[in-house]
Amino acid sequence: MSYTNGNGKRAVINNKTQIHMDKFRNIADYILRGIFGLVFIFSGFVKAIDPMGTAYKVEEYLNVFGFSFLLNDALTFPIIIAIILCVLEFSLGVMMFFHIYNKPVRWAGVVFMTFFTITTFIDALTNNVSDCGCFGDAVKLTNWQTFWKNIVLDIILVGIFVFDKKEKEFYGKKLPFFATLLTLLVIVAFSVRNILLEPIVDFRPWKVGNVICPTVDKQQPPIAYATYKNNKTGKEKEFSLASEGDGTLMQAYEQDANFAENWTYVGGKERIINTNTIAADGFSLVELDDTKDNALEILGDTARDVYIVAVWNLKTTNEKGMRKIANYIKQLDTEKNNIIIVTASSTKTWYDFSQKYGLQDYMFYSCDDKAIKAMIRSNPGLVHLSKGVVKEKFAWRDL
Repeated sequence: MSYTNGNGKRAVINNKTQIHMDKFRNIADYILRGIFGLVFIFSGFVKAIDPMGTAYKVEEYLNVFGFSFLLNDALTFPIIIAIILCVLEFSLGVMMFFHIYNKPVRWAGVVFMTFFTITTFIDALTNNVSDCGCFGDAVKLTNWQTFWKNIVLDIILVGIFVFDKKEKEFYGKKLPFFATLLTLLVIVAFSVRNILLEPIVDFRPWKVGNVICPTVDKQQPPIAYATYKNNKTGKEKEFSLASEGDGTLMQAYEQDANFAENWTYVGGKERIINTNTIAADGFSLVELDDTKDNALEILGDTARDVYIVAVWNLKTTNEKGMRKIANYIKQLDTEKNNIIIVTASSTKTWYDFSQKYGLQDYMFYSCDDKAIKAMIRSNPGLVHLSKGVVKEKFAWRDL
C-alpha cells in the first residue's frame, strides 16, 4: 500500500525513523553489555586464578577500614569473601554479556558498582591500600586509575539502562537457570582448585622460569652516575663514577686537562644503577640474631641448587603438609642442594618448630610475610631454584 497524502508520508518517515532508532538501541545495548560483561568476566577470572591473593587483599582492606576483628590466623573469613567476590564478578559478567536475567542482573551491577566506586574513591584519596587488586596480579592499576575505570563502568551501566531493549528473554525458562548454575559451579570449582594447589597461571615474579637474581659470579658492584654541564655549550652529560672504563669521570679528566674549568657539576641528578637485586620486592633472608640480608648470596649460588621451604606462619601452617614437605626434603642430597626454611614468624618459635618436624639440621631465615606470600600461596610450600632461576614450585598437596 502506498500513501499519497502528507499524513501518509509522515507516517512512513516516522516508521523508518523508529526502525533506525530501534536498531541503534539494539546495537548500543549489545556493545555496552559486551564491554561491561567482558570486564567483569576478566576481573572475576583473574581473581579466581589466585583466590589466595584476593584473600590477602581482602585482609588488607579489613585492617584498613577497622574490621580486623573479623580476621583470624587461618584467614578463613577473607578466603570466603574472596571466593564470593570471584563468583559474583564472573557470574555477573557472564549473565550481563549473554543477557540472562536482565533486570535483576542490571540492578546487581548497580549495587556492585556503587560499593566499589565509593571504596576505590576512598582508596584514591587516602592511598591506605597500594592497589585494589581488581585485576589480581595480571594487571596493576594505581588507585586513581582504578577509580576512573569504575567511573567509566558506571557510565556504561547507565547506558545499559537507557538503551535496554526491554524485551522478554529469548532463552526460555530452563536455559538461563542451567547456564547460571553451570557458571557458578565452574567458577567455584576453579577457585577452590587454585586455593588447594598453586594458581594455574602465575603472574608473580616467582613464576617458574623467571630469573630472581643474578648468579654470584655475575653480580657487579653498583655504579653511580653524576651529571656535568659544559660551560660553553650548556649541554649536560652524565659520567660514570666507576674506577675504570669508557664514559667514566676519571677518563674525562684524563682526556681533558681543563675539565674542571670546562665543566660544572649539576647537583640533584645523581643516580645509582644496582643490578644486584632480587626481582621480588621485599624478599630477604636474615639469620637468627642478625641483620645481614643473605638473599643474593644464597639464591645466586652456582654450586648448589636451593630449596626454599616457605612457611610464612609457623603457628597456622598445615601440620599434614609440613610433615609431607619435611619428609620430601630429607630425601634430597644436601651436598648438591641447599635447603632452607623461610618464615615471617618470630624467632622465638623457630626452635620448637624445628624440633617438632625434625628440621634441626636446616637453616632458618626471616623474611617479610608479604614477600613469602608473593613467592608461594601455600602455607607450607616449596620452591626450587637453580642458579637464580625458579625451576619448580610445589604446594604441599602436590608432593
